[in-house]
Amino acid sequence: MDFPTIMIKRMPFFVLAVFLAAAVLFACSNNPEAESEPQKGVIEEMTDNAAKEVVNRIRTPLNKARSAADQEEERLDDMEKSLKE
Repeated sequence: MDFPTIMIKRMPFFVLAVFLAAAVLFACSNNPEAESEPQKGVIEEMTDNAAKEVVNRIRTPLNKARSAADQEEERLDDMEKSLKE
């Protein structure tokens, strides 16, 4: 076998290797869209919305109770001050 015959037999493998290397480099390119956070699916959005609603339903009465307690404490402080005077 002479040199040109060996080159012709190995040429398809060389072309395939170059093509695969190019494909790998193209796939690993710096794509700004690929780096962004993936969008949430419908189920995840519904779950997040339900969780927020539950948290708000729990926090609302607690905040109202805290507010009422603060108002009561202020009223008692005012009464103590008026009794001292």
